[in-house]
Amino acid sequence: MTNYTTRKSAEALFRVAGAEAGSNAEKLLNVRTGMRLRKRELRDSERTVREAARSFPHHSTAARALT
Repeated sequence: MTNYTTRKSAEALFRVAGAEAGSNAEKLLNVRTGMRLRKRELRDSERTVREAARSFPHHSTAARALT
């Protein structure tokens, strides 16, 4: 019983929000999906900048990109 309750709680925490009722529900869902994609792309680009700065610590463009 405890494992089932813990699993259900964890699933509820990480579940993607569904569409609400109303005329703009689908539009809101599309906006949220786009925001998630942009956030993921931003994380990837930030990771690339950090890796470049780590590889070439004295390189001016890598240091400038971090500031």
